[in-house]
Amino acid sequence: MKFLDEKIIALRNEMREQEQHELAQQEAALKKEQEPEQASEQEEQDLQKVNIYRDYIIIEDEKVEVIGQSLLDGKMSIRMPNLFSVMSTELASLKYPSERRPNLIYTDESSTINLAFNLTPHRLVEEGVAAFQENMIDILEQAQPSADWLDTDVLTIDEKTIGFLEIITPAIDGDIFNLMFFVSIEELALIGTFNCMEDDLETWRPIARAMMESLQFASNRRNGGAVL
Repeated sequence: MKFLDEKIIALRNEMREQEQHELAQQEAALKKEQEPEQASEQEEQDLQKVNIYRDYIIIEDEKVEVIGQSLLDGKMSIRMPNLFSVMSTELASLKYPSERRPNLIYTDESSTINLAFNLTPHRLVEEGVAAFQENMIDILEQAQPSADWLDTDVLTIDEKTIGFLEIITPAIDGDIFNLMFFVSIEELALIGTFNCMEDDLETWRPIARAMMESLQFASNRRNGGAVL
């Protein structure tokens, strides 16, 4: 009888240990699942620090005015720091040698921080934006196999579907941070691009995201209101 009791106790202990082991595994698996989500939430919180709708923002300890800028003959508008001017034709030819360079390019005084808009002739309807984004991701993965991918998503901004990606690509004079976004304008594909040196990533990435999220579209203002 004593032997049987000992076997029962041993079996109970073994079952308890097994339960604790399984519980520990479940907790570890749950923690692992939550870690990327928590990291993503923290990253999103970091990117939400820039309020582009204020009269000014702080960039590298300096107060910089924020303005509303109409783009592409009033088809859209954006909020941006008042540090940019339209890039000259000569400089655009040097920085974008292809004749298919963007229609409109803004740059800062150093010409290292750029914001460009290219309304392409490619047909793109609202429902095709997500697929267009996926195609662009595939193209970039093939063209830039050593690139560092930071984020991709599809958002609704001012009632329009916008796909975007954030990627760091290698270059001769240093790695470059790129934010690209895609939207249908009058059923044509608009590609927007922000880029800066990776060294300026911490400062400009949240500003670039805030600028993109401030986009407004004239097609949504036909029933009243004005483009900023």
